[in-house]
Amino acid sequence: MILADAKLDEEDFIVCLGLGSNVGDKESNLLKALDFIKNGAKVFSGISPKHKSPLSDVKISGVSSIYLTSPVGNENQPFFLNCAVILSIQAKSYNNIDDFSSFFHKLLSFLKNIEKIMGRKEYSVRYMPRVIDIDILFAYNVSSKKYIHIDLPDLKIPHKEIFKRLFVMFPLLDLINISNGFILKKPFDKESIKKALADLKKTDAGASQKISYYAKFDENLRGIAR
Repeated sequence: MILADAKLDEEDFIVCLGLGSNVGDKESNLLKALDFIKNGAKVFSGISPKHKSPLSDVKISGVSSIYLTSPVGNENQPFFLNCAVILSIQAKSYNNIDDFSSFFHKLLSFLKNIEKIMGRKEYSVRYMPRVIDIDILFAYNVSSKKYIHIDLPDLKIPHKEIFKRLFVMFPLLDLINISNGFILKKPFDKESIKKALADLKKTDAGASQKISYYAKFDENLRGIAR
């Protein structure tokens, strides 16, 4: 679903996020996370000055359908609900890679704060149940038609496991199919993702991953439309 009031233009760059939940009311958790992202500056200013959002001028431009997916890495836990989100950002405010790195560190911190406030627990091992999980998948400059690459110890963009996860690629295909006029280049264009999906399904890791359509969000991102 592309939001009618969020248009992409040549001054924008886009960020794609992946969201997932498998604890408690999973539908409500996804909706709450989207609300934090959509209204982040307003919400966080009432919590703590430290949590001032870097998303003041960022819009949610599109959201995928919701998918019911099997857990990866630790099968002894509930299934997840997963979706993907496009954010549009005014690129003219960021002149070089140092600016981008600074922005994405702030964005990462903001998203981690959402996870914390929503009650996500920290574990010493990976692949544990979580109220909410929010990952930065990739970022793309619409004007230059180039992806933003950041390779730091605590921040790696694009996400290194995109092509290993059905629960990431299915929502990405949704976003590409409903895109509002922008065309992504390889490796995150439609044909590349479809090929990666086909290749993954041929592997044991891919065959073990289960995924099915679950529902859509309503137009205001306030409920689930089945």
